Amino acid sequence: MKTFDKAISWLYRHGRPIDVARYEYLFLSRDKDTCINALISYQNEDGGFGHGLEPDSQNPFSSPVTTWMAFEIMEELELDNSCEIVKNTLRYLTEDAPMKDGFYLSTIPTNNNYPHAAWWTYSSEGSVWGYNPTAAIIGFIYKYAMNKKQKNTASEMIQKAIHSFIQKPSDNMHEIRCFIDMVNFIDDDLSRFDEYQKFSEILLKQIDHNLEKDSSLWFKTYCVRPLQFFDRPFGFGFDKFQNLAELEANMILDSLNNDGIWDVTWNWENFKEEEAIAMRDWKSSLIIGYLKILKAYKII
Repeated sequence: MKTFDKAISWLYRHGRPIDVARYEYLFLSRDKDTCINALISYQNEDGGFGHGLEPDSQNPFSSPVTTWMAFEIMEELELDNSCEIVKNTLRYLTEDAPMKDGFYLSTIPTNNNYPHAAWWTYSSEGSVWGYNPTAAIIGFIYKYAMNKKQKNTASEMIQKAIHSFIQKPSDNMHEIRCFIDMVNFIDDDLSRFDEYQKFSEILLKQIDHNLEKDSSLWFKTYCVRPLQFFDRPFGFGFDKFQNLAELEANMILDSLNNDGIWDVTWNWENFKEEEAIAMRDWKSSLIIGYLKILKAYKII
C-alpha cells in the first residue's frame, strides 16, 4: 500500500495500539491475538467497554455506547459466542447495562466526571436518544445470543423496535444507522418478524430521504454521506444506493490532508488538553476506517 505510506507511518508513530493491531491483522495478516488483547484492555470486569474506546468520552466505566463501539472490532476478528470477550459483552448487555423505559442509555452519569465532548454530558432527561444505540445492541444480542432467554428477549425488543419505527420513522442519521446495523445483525432472520416488509420499505425511504445526493458537499459540509450507512459494500439497502456509495469511496483519496491522513471534522469546545489527545485517537481510528472502506470497495 505505497499510496498510504504517510498514513501508515503516522499510525505507527501516533496511533492507538488497538488501531495498529487492527491494521496489522486486517492488512498484514498478522495473528489476531494481539488485536484481541488490545480490545480486552478496554473491557471492564462487568463485561462492558470504556476507557476511551470511543475517544470523545474518556470515561473508564462501561457504557452501552462504548460497548457498541467494540462490536465493529469483534466483527473484524470474526469472533463468536465461544469467545470470552463476546460472552462477557453479552453478560453486560443483558444483565448490567443501564436502561430506561426499555432503551439503553446513550449517556451515563459518570461521563460527567471525566473529559468528554459536550454531547456526552449526562442529564437524566437527555440520557436516552431513541433507538440510538439500542437498535444496534439488540441486533448484536440476537446474533450472538448464548441461550434461549437472551434470544427471546432480543427478539421481543426487535419486534417492538420494528413497530415503533413503522409508527414513527426516524429522521436522525445516527438512529437510522443503528436500525441498519440491527437488520444486518439479524440477516436472513428478518422475515421472521411481523411487518418486516413494511419496515424495510420505510427504512429504505428514510435512508433515501436523509442521504445528501450532491457529492460536491460530501467533504465540505456536515451532511449524511452514503458511506455513513454503507461503509461495507453489502448488507441492507446497499443495492439501491450502490452507485452513490461507490462514488464516495472513490473520492476518499482526494480527502487526504498534507500529512497523508484524514482530518477530524468536529471538536469538543472544552477540555482542550484532553481534546487534543482524543483528536489524535480519532485520526488513528479514521485511518483504519477509511483503509477498510477502500479495501472493501476494491480501490486498494
